[in-house]
Amino acid sequence: MTEVSTPSTTDEYELLTAKQKEQVGNTETATVRRVHVCETHVCLLLDFGWTADPARVSYDLDDDGDVRNLEAVTAEHGFEFAQVGYLEELPLAVRYTDDEWVPTAHTVSSSGYGSLLEVVSVERVRTAVRRFVVRVRSITMEEFIVGVILTKKMLVVAILIWWLL
Repeated sequence: MTEVSTPSTTDEYELLTAKQKEQVGNTETATVRRVHVCETHVCLLLDFGWTADPARVSYDLDDDGDVRNLEAVTAEHGFEFAQVGYLEELPLAVRYTDDEWVPTAHTVSSSGYGSLLEVVSVERVRTAVRRFVVRVRSITMEEFIVGVILTKKMLVVAILIWWLL
């Protein structure tokens, strides 16, 4: 018979609680402990009651999407964008994505996209397109010719298979 033991230390409890809470789509309420504003970015330090490790949410002030998201977070609490410092000690609803906590207000600010998962998908597509463009720009003439020949051959094979089926 296997014994089930309860966490004996605070560290084990925090680890297990964090694993339970950090599931994609889970929504929690955090407290904004600190707001750090620099020339290039704004960082919110979030505190959860179930762990001693704070979470960070950073916004790049040179990125229009990040600025819109930060505007949505401040507007959610009734503040103007420049009053982001007033968020300290206020509760903030956050949702866990693949590896980080994201304020739920971000989904509201992303008008035209819908849900947070769609926004994440759009960002992944943009990243893939950027990588593709960089790769295409670095292709040599020899690689281009080989690519055209292979594409033609695959197209011919696909047409033959289609006709046979």
